[in-house]
Amino acid sequence: MKIRFFIVIIFFNIMREVILIFILVSIAQLFYGQEKYTIQGELPDHSLDNSYLRLINSSALSQEKERIKHLFIDSILVVDGKFHYEGVLLQKPFLAYLYSAGTKREMLNLGMYFIVEPGNIHIRIANWADEGVVSGTPINEDYSTYMIGTKRSMENQLLFLEKYAQYPDVVRLHLSFLLNGRKMSREPDFPKYLQILDRMPKTDRDILLAWLDYTIKKDEYEKKTKPLLDSIRNNAPRFIETIPSNSPSATMKNE
Repeated sequence: MKIRFFIVIIFFNIMREVILIFILVSIAQLFYGQEKYTIQGELPDHSLDNSYLRLINSSALSQEKERIKHLFIDSILVVDGKFHYEGVLLQKPFLAYLYSAGTKREMLNLGMYFIVEPGNIHIRIANWADEGVVSGTPINEDYSTYMIGTKRSMENQLLFLEKYAQYPDVVRLHLSFLLNGRKMSREPDFPKYLQILDRMPKTDRDILLAWLDYTIKKDEYEKKTKPLLDSIRNNAPRFIETIPSNSPSATMKNE
């Protein structure tokens, strides 16, 4: 009996240790990949003080309607010409867009793309008419240089997209602008677009190719139907209103 008792005790101790390890592993998995990021911003003046900037995930393609509905991340309050935001990254780095909300958006040309990634992201807008400068994290340093900096060129943009193709949400929007279905095969850089696609994860590559196929077919359909639709619009019947002779308005006119 004593031996059985000790075996039971040992068994329960082992099970307790296994359960504890399982809980710790579950907690680790829960927080794995949840990395923090901060956004520090400086504006040229105090024009946007006490107003909000909108931060959105800008990785959706033009026809991804359901994804577009869920792109809003948060609003950021501007205080004393500056703004600060802290967030937790629950996915791989992605392309974001920051713009001024409300009536002042039309007066002040504030709107810029950058990359949300772990670390301290710094955004500086020196002049409302110029593009902002983003720095502080590795991908943003390259993005500022090759995509929005003074060295920006088609060659450098392709270098950036190819380098970060493993992060689909960083490159897919910019790549979609290039792969827009308009005489692609005649583009001298078209083979380079395909190289970037080949570097993307298969699932994301297939989605982008399916979107591309859809846009091509949509453009072809619109070109075929445009003459017919234009003809219908130009020759649409018009309703000509007639007024009975015994109506009050007709009586007044006769008088």
